[in-house]
Amino acid sequence: MMTSKPMAHRVIGSLLMCLLVVKLCASFQSGGRNVLPHCRRHALAQNRRDTSLAAGLFGKKEQEGPSSTSTQPQADAPIPTRLFNIPAKSIKPGGMRVVLGFSLIGLQNTPDQGSWKANQSSDTVLDMVFRDNSAMFSITLGDDGISVDRYGTPSLPYLLQESVILHSVLDEIDSIANEGDAEAQDRLLQLEEEGDAIEEARSTLPARPQ
Repeated sequence: MMTSKPMAHRVIGSLLMCLLVVKLCASFQSGGRNVLPHCRRHALAQNRRDTSLAAGLFGKKEQEGPSSTSTQPQADAPIPTRLFNIPAKSIKPGGMRVVLGFSLIGLQNTPDQGSWKANQSSDTVLDMVFRDNSAMFSITLGDDGISVDRYGTPSLPYLLQESVILHSVLDEIDSIANEGDAEAQDRLLQLEEEGDAIEEARSTLPARPQ
């Protein structure tokens, strides 16, 4: 009979725990909405807002569906405007993504805080979205070169700043392709031997401000 009291205490404890769980579940359903899914949705939305290019530079792609918090421009043009193309003999997309990605991150606050938002759309596409969401440009790392396209309906502030950023991007591409002591086959980017593709691309942009 001495063992019956501990057994009874355990049974009572289990019943009390069940009642507590039922009560908590009822409270989560109060007010006509389920609190747990709401919290989960809030966390996912916050994650979308906080996700930046740095999260995907090393291969982790950003999974984001259409939502009100998307960084895509509000008025995307159905067909992009090709700004320039740089033909290449060979390109290493992974390494180029990392180097250009860090460069874009460093340009996000040009000319001032929060002017641009860098984003990785895929393993071979890097986006730069302007703060007014009127337009963006995408850098595509293809097998035969690098192309830059504009999407959206650009505002005047966008147009004034786009060329500033793209001149810096071209500086980075020039550095990758031509500077340093690496052998040609070891470089992340080998340009076509004929012509000067980087200067030709630069000529399509408004002159860099002095």
